Parts: sequence; C-alpha cells; structure tokens
Amino acid sequence: MSAMADKSIGRILISNDDGLDATGITVLREIASHFSDDVWVIAPSENRSGASRSITLRRDVVIEEMDKKTYRCSGTPSDCIIFGMSQVLDFEPNLVLTGINHGMNVADDILYSGTVAGAMEASLLGVPAIALSQRHGRDDPIDYAASRIYGTKVIRHILEMGIPRRTVMNVNFPKTNPNEIKGMKAAYLDQHKLGDVIVRGELPNHFRLGPLHSDPKTSPGSDRAVLNDGWISLTPLMMDVTSHQALDQVTLLDFSVSKQN
Repeated sequence: MSAMADKSIGRILISNDDGLDATGITVLREIASHFSDDVWVIAPSENRSGASRSITLRRDVVIEEMDKKTYRCSGTPSDCIIFGMSQVLDFEPNLVLTGINHGMNVADDILYSGTVAGAMEASLLGVPAIALSQRHGRDDPIDYAASRIYGTKVIRHILEMGIPRRTVMNVNFPKTNPNEIKGMKAAYLDQHKLGDVIVRGELPNHFRLGPLHSDPKTSPGSDRAVLNDGWISLTPLMMDVTSHQALDQVTLLDFSVSKQN
C-alpha cells in the first residue's frame, strides 16, 4: 500500500467558491479522508463563484466555527485560505484541495474561478494545491459520480508525480458515464470566450450577466477537447503570468540617450 493510501499525507485544508453547503465540498471531504485523518474545511458562507482572486479589503472578515474542523468565512475563496491558515490552523497544511466546483473550470474560465483562486493563494503561501471541478455538477450527488469514483486515484497520481513550486494542478472531471471514462490526460487551456449575455433587470439601469457566449469549437489537446473525448483533464497552472515570448521582443527605451543629445 502506498504512503498516499495509508493516510500519511498529514493535514489537508479544503475550500471552494460555491459555499460551505455545496454538494461538491462534501464529496471532496470524503475523498480527502482517504489521505488524512486531519482534514479541515474553511469555505465561503455564501456562493462566491466568479470571485477570482479577489480579497476583502477595508472591512472585517468573519470566520465562524460550524462543526469540528469546519468553518465558514464571510469573505472570498482567497480570504478563506489567507485567514484560515493564519487565524484558524495552528500550523500550515501539507496540501490544499479546492472544489469540487459546480461546473467545469477550463479555458478562459480559470481567470474568473474562485476555486482556482483559492488553490493559487495556497500555492503563493508555499503549500501544494489542487483545484478540482465537475463538469455539469449540480446539487444532486449523482452529478458528482465521476469525481467521487476517480477523485482519490487522480489526487494520488498527482501527488506521486509531485507538484512544482508555485504551480496549481487544475483538474476537471467529465460528465461522461463513469464506466466510460478513459483516464486522466494532460491538456492546455482552450480559448472559448466569444462574449457575454447581458440580462436586463426589472428596474432601470439594472443588469446581470447571463450565460457565457462560448465558441463550440475546441482545439485538439485542449482541456475542453479532452473532456469531450471522455478523459479527466489535468492542466498545470503557473503563478507567473509573464508573456516571456512578448518580453523577449520588447526593445529598450533608454531616456538617457535623448538627454545626452
């Protein structure tokens, strides 16, 4: 039996962006229990989908204990990690898991995702992190069948591979019948956003975002294509968002030359 199967990983911290009452976080806690007897949950008190990497400034964040090793936080997913690690836990976790998100976090969506953001915050603080999402996941536990069945194997495989410093492993489970899932495959981020659907509110000057207007075409080898083909997708995400290709093309603008002339 591997070290990952006999609960020797140490402390695990779990968070999400769907809120403490979400089905996905319950499923993730069950999965985490296969790796550790010291599992903590610190999640938003309400749905914070789309919060991205926002943090709460200039107002208090309230953290309340709801049950043993279970807390709700009035702030964002990033707040959950920051305040959870500094104010709730007496020592930092060995691993942070976020999710399991209600719906996939792929392509351009990862820039909005609070689930991915929570994992990124952990990575910034030096803790290995995995973000997990379930395509078409809703409140029905049946919708999480794929992640429930394969979540343990996926996390164990990632941990055995190792998670590089300042890197988040972004996992998405397909909606495919669990018996037909082929395995897990590495994939790059697709490009799919074409625009937004804007819904007018009942009052003047009131609006809200509707469904994302997405390109139905997928790029071969991308996360969306891999999911469509019946695979679990794995995309390593770097904290360094520098465009090194563009950086190499930037020419020097030296003001000292013009001053000399």
